[in-house]
Amino acid sequence: MMRTAILTLGLLAGLGAPVMAQPLMSEDFQDGNAEGWRGDAGRGDIRITEYAGNFSLRLQRNAWVAAAVQIPAGQEIRISADFAADGLEGEDSCQLETSFDGQDWTGIGHIADGQDDGVTLTSVTGRLPASDTSRAMLVRLRAAGNAANDTCWVDNIRVTGQTPLAALTPALTAQTLLAAAPLDGPYATTAFAAPDTALPPPARLDGQLSLAAAQRADHFTLLLDEFDAANSAGRLDELPGFTLDLVSEGSALIPVQRGPQQGDHPEWEWIFQPGRIWDGGDGNGWMRAALPVALQERNANCIQNGLMSFLHRDSGEVSQAVVQIGAQTCAYLQFDLLARLPVSFEPGAVADAETVRQAWRSESAARLPRSPLADLALAHPQVDLADIGSPLEVTPENMTAFALVADGRLYAGDCPTRQGPDPYCDVTPLPSYSVAKSVVGGIGLMRLEQLYPGARQALIADYVPQCTAERWGDVTFEQALDMATGNYTSDVYDLDEASAPTWDFLTVETHAEKLERACGMHPRRAEPGTRWVYHTTDTYLLGTAMQAYLREQSGQADADFYDTLLVPIWQALRLSPLAMQTRRTRDAEAQAFTGWGLTLSADDMARMALFLHAGSVIDGVSWLDRDLLAAALQQKPDDRGLPAIDDSLRYRAGFWAYNAGADLGCEHDVWIPTMSGYGGISVTLIPNGHVYLYASDGREFSWRRAAAQSFAIQPFCEAAP
Repeated sequence: MMRTAILTLGLLAGLGAPVMAQPLMSEDFQDGNAEGWRGDAGRGDIRITEYAGNFSLRLQRNAWVAAAVQIPAGQEIRISADFAADGLEGEDSCQLETSFDGQDWTGIGHIADGQDDGVTLTSVTGRLPASDTSRAMLVRLRAAGNAANDTCWVDNIRVTGQTPLAALTPALTAQTLLAAAPLDGPYATTAFAAPDTALPPPARLDGQLSLAAAQRADHFTLLLDEFDAANSAGRLDELPGFTLDLVSEGSALIPVQRGPQQGDHPEWEWIFQPGRIWDGGDGNGWMRAALPVALQERNANCIQNGLMSFLHRDSGEVSQAVVQIGAQTCAYLQFDLLARLPVSFEPGAVADAETVRQAWRSESAARLPRSPLADLALAHPQVDLADIGSPLEVTPENMTAFALVADGRLYAGDCPTRQGPDPYCDVTPLPSYSVAKSVVGGIGLMRLEQLYPGARQALIADYVPQCTAERWGDVTFEQALDMATGNYTSDVYDLDEASAPTWDFLTVETHAEKLERACGMHPRRAEPGTRWVYHTTDTYLLGTAMQAYLREQSGQADADFYDTLLVPIWQALRLSPLAMQTRRTRDAEAQAFTGWGLTLSADDMARMALFLHAGSVIDGVSWLDRDLLAAALQQKPDDRGLPAIDDSLRYRAGFWAYNAGADLGCEHDVWIPTMSGYGGISVTLIPNGHVYLYASDGREFSWRRAAAQSFAIQPFCEAAP
């Protein structure tokens, strides 16, 4: 049951001096009060409410509250808030507004009738142009209703200032890379890309780049920190040391170590992706190098994306490296970072360099042909491009990457950052979060079932002895994959998953600790296979059980289910090295997480989906159990899966499905399967063979508009029997 606390409205106590490029307001009400907000309940009510440990501000009928925030000169302003609602009818709405005089109000965004299921948070956002002067702005949250049951809940109010792109430093000069003077950034992303006039590199760049010790950032601006990591961790602005082997192939610069680089740093692991080298053009023998880089949160999937650049000479002389972080796929932690790193470079032969080059050529050749999204409208004039990556479905500021795969081609939008489009969008590393439940859990069990028929009906307790027979003795592998174990504390959606015990399970780092929590977290409440309740713990147990089953059946005591079942498929598809590894426990067992933890490129995601569309056949060879795959892809009308949240959604074999028949005007149900990840990640397998994918971090899960445009290209009502 919800618990409520009466809201106390206090007068604003003074505004601090403006600071460039920092969050100006951040309010999530998690302290249980609304200090700094004042307003009028009108004929309604103003109250802080709690649901599943999350606090939000509730406004009813025509109640409103407002707070003041100082806006610095020269900053573009982004304003956002998350609304949920109930009881809205007709013209009723929940409003986010601003004013500079307290009298004239500008609407930033709202939700209305049809968006009021009482549960779903919908993000609204807007921008205001920069002003030449600093001034105070009021932010108002308002219920625009006419009845006592018209209810708005609001959460996560953010006001941030951003340097306009035109004001960014356009070039990262040799003098900056070689000097010890303060950095001039933030830099436009074009500063890390080869100019159109760049000459090819005069020599190869093979050797080892190193940062001997962790280094604090020169500039660090925290934009969002929902879990107060800055105070609890204290080293968010510290970049770990690294040792990285590099080889070049023409103008391509290829890191030998790809994917998250596990180390001892308490917060971050580096990811280095292929970049470019070119002639420095200064006549002094310098070559310029640039790499897309990322920081991935230790023991988690959150990714902060950025760029690195440095100068080097054949002799091994190297400048400092400049790193800029200005984008992420992370719903709870976001920041800008700029650092100068005292790197060293040791030129010389790199072990297996030719193998690395050949692998890069193979990886590059295997990618889907990539075109800008605008080309889709040239090929299919009936398509409305505004509905693909639509801001009505995913807020642009929350989007990392999106694409529609059609005609055997990846039609891609830009990868936006706060400093401009990412020039290395084709290799941007993206987290999977729970897309891994489909890829590792789902495809993994399909492969195991094909190799060893009957595996799907094996029992969890027989292969995970830490799980008692009382709770797990009759739960099959397939039921764990379906989130239908019968073991749960609450069947209210997300209550178990968002609980403190689940957070504890996610944060412990050893296999033994995770098993102890996953096996005993929830009591038996229903017969297995009868009730869907979403648990990442269930998928973790499935991975543990599949590994034990594989070892028993294969006779290989050290067999690893990810490496044995899945990596050979990725190799046959020639996916990027990112896909060849997954997050694991930090102990001798190194157990694959199964339910989260992959890092992939957009091309990896697209070609995994196309592999499933193709019935798991590669060069005439079928890799997966066809029956379980058909169920996951909603190709078995009598096996849709259990209702998940409501009857328009189902969950089967690790895949979600949405009934889009009515949306598309079809005369019958049309179920569209999708792989979905925390924060706003979707890989949707449209029944006509297309794939729509996006990675975002605003907790927005909507792709119906894109599916409708796919339908306009190739209708698929007939895809359903």
